[in-house]
Amino acid sequence: MIANTKALILVSAVIALMSGYFIFSPDRMTVHAATLETTSNAEAVDTAVAAFQEIGALRREDPIDADAIRNVYVNSLQALTQQVDTDNGLTLDSDLLVAIDEISTGNEPTLAAQVIDKTLQRVFYLTILDRVTAARDDFETASTEALNAMWNEAAAAFEAIKGTAARENKVISADRQSIETGDNPALDVQVTLAFERGRAALNKQNPAEDLIEIKIVRQIIRLSLVRAYYIGVLREVEGVVSNRDRDIEEAREKQKEGEIFYRLIEEFITRENATGSELIKAQFTGNIASVNADAIVSELSKGFVGRVRAELDANESSILDDRGRAMEVAEEALLYANMFLADLEIRLDSNARSEIETALNNLKEASNASDATGAEQARLEIDSVLMAYEQALAIAEYEQTVETPFVDAAVTAFQTIGSLRRQDPVDAQAILSTYTGELQQLTQIIDSIYRSSMDSDVLSAIDDISNAQQVPLAAQAIDKTLQRVFALTIYNRLTYVLDFFDDQTTGELELEWDRAYSAFQAIKGTVARENKVLTADRQSIESGSNPFLDSRVALALIDGKTAIGGTASNSMEQLVIAREQVIFPVVRAFLIGVLREVEGIVENRDRDIDEALEKQVEGIYFYRIVEPVIAAGNPNSNARIKTQLAGDLAVVNADQIVSDISRGVIGQINSSLGIYEQSFDADRAQARWAAEVIALYTQILLPDLELRLDATRRVRIENALQDLIEAAVQGDSTKAESAQQTITGFIVEYENELN
Repeated sequence: MIANTKALILVSAVIALMSGYFIFSPDRMTVHAATLETTSNAEAVDTAVAAFQEIGALRREDPIDADAIRNVYVNSLQALTQQVDTDNGLTLDSDLLVAIDEISTGNEPTLAAQVIDKTLQRVFYLTILDRVTAARDDFETASTEALNAMWNEAAAAFEAIKGTAARENKVISADRQSIETGDNPALDVQVTLAFERGRAALNKQNPAEDLIEIKIVRQIIRLSLVRAYYIGVLREVEGVVSNRDRDIEEAREKQKEGEIFYRLIEEFITRENATGSELIKAQFTGNIASVNADAIVSELSKGFVGRVRAELDANESSILDDRGRAMEVAEEALLYANMFLADLEIRLDSNARSEIETALNNLKEASNASDATGAEQARLEIDSVLMAYEQALAIAEYEQTVETPFVDAAVTAFQTIGSLRRQDPVDAQAILSTYTGELQQLTQIIDSIYRSSMDSDVLSAIDDISNAQQVPLAAQAIDKTLQRVFALTIYNRLTYVLDFFDDQTTGELELEWDRAYSAFQAIKGTVARENKVLTADRQSIESGSNPFLDSRVALALIDGKTAIGGTASNSMEQLVIAREQVIFPVVRAFLIGVLREVEGIVENRDRDIDEALEKQVEGIYFYRIVEPVIAAGNPNSNARIKTQLAGDLAVVNADQIVSDISRGVIGQINSSLGIYEQSFDADRAQARWAAEVIALYTQILLPDLELRLDATRRVRIENALQDLIEAAVQGDSTKAESAQQTITGFIVEYENELN
């Protein structure tokens, strides 16, 4: 099986790459919440809560009546869900409708029922956050009556999720292998009391102090609920670990619950620990045998530790001139720390917990008194304990086992050239001197492997700068060409590891993997950029959400390194998947780069021709990196893209370029679907590989697919992609066939909508 997998990799490499493979945050929620027009009232929310409870009873029936759930949802909950979607940029309504349809079709109805429950809990959580935020923002201008109406809606919404807030704590077991029950933090009581405190403050007997009180109780409500869902995540991890060896279906249900619960708190973790967040999501969507309680708890804690530090920084900057702000962020620091204090005590000791709790309370007192000296001392004490705690966490980090001085020197030279090319005037001689050495040698090595001329391209561009010929364009040519060098270096070294997996020592393989990791540091900034998508009118390009591709690559590199040194029988298969999970996000990042430059062309061609021309050159060179991928999928699309990028600025058509990129990707998807179908019965490892490739390619299309079709179809195809992977792992041919049909159907529908 492994041998066949290796052969498949090499064949795919020749086809697609031999020609040059690469030639929701807390603040955001607050902003949306602050601008919401509260059109509901407490009675309407009460009705929604009753409907949620009715759905709770319906989803526990056997069999589950999907039509009954749909009827209750559409009549009593859909409007509230759609309002939440609009104001938070989410697609919860689509998630719910798809889950109801999954029940109707009998596609794992128990899991779909959990999606419904947890998604609706998210609707109510966001409704609460919206209303208490609106009360804070309108405190100084709205009447007490109007503010009470907002507050009452939030309190009414809390009734839907009060049961979740009432649950006992969950903590890591002493052996770090599972999760067990801790004490009960009575979060439901804390939230209820916070609502009462807030209601009293809305009377505005002392407006300045009451506004501070509203800000503080808002944080208590908000972060107590976040803690409730943090506990919910750990409860489901406990269910996975305790059931995976005795009740697979129960374990998978708990895994799905954990996946949906985590979505409620994901943005709190991603902000400070994006790679850890990707690990957690992978645990909740991957093989249940791989779910690691210690890893999940550690990554969650790292994220929340980061939030505590952010609040400490905010306290330091506000303690002297904004007492209310200092008090609010001191409260936030305590509330964030409460997430992990029980774990801190387990990993350190009770003295450490007592020390940090005392310091956190001292910070609150010092902030109330505007005592800068006391606050500084408290912050230092808090940070000292946090540092010790972080050292005790089981964090996923890449560990280089072999020094890579040659690649490191090339990366350093590239970064130096990055600074030099931004100077005015640009010093061509300095760039040449920096380029000469390891960076030029690496470029020449890659040229010899892929029969390219990147060294000549770089030297020619340096000459152009020396001769003052189109200096900005030449500088961009240097930058993008060198990014191509490093992208190909990553691909080459990872593929080398797979090619010689059985022939070289672990140390030799680790050296090559470490070289790929080192090369990634050169292009990490490009891979970290936000997504770019077609505008609604399809005339230009605009920013989308951040897909955190750099974190995905980092996690895949960690996974691959672990597989090299592991003893599992499927180490080769793990390496195959890890390589693809590195390569495809990098491909996607450079395709995003192409669209970013198309945006620059369209936005500047009528007002700043020089800027537009520079963007055109960047687009041309970015596209060269990924051209083989699109060319292999659809040669005609490739030709049109090249013509557009190299032609008259006036004829650059954003919709056409996006459409042709999509056609190239669709060609690759269809090819991989064929491999999946052919290998499903004969070679499960190849089928698993093909499923992963299909998912990675399709992820490139999903934002545009949602624009041209709708969010519901996006959710359906995302679910089908997960089913496709699970079917290969489980050997479930019926599930595989259904997933293939769904994916193929939506891809055809999407392709028909392309320009």
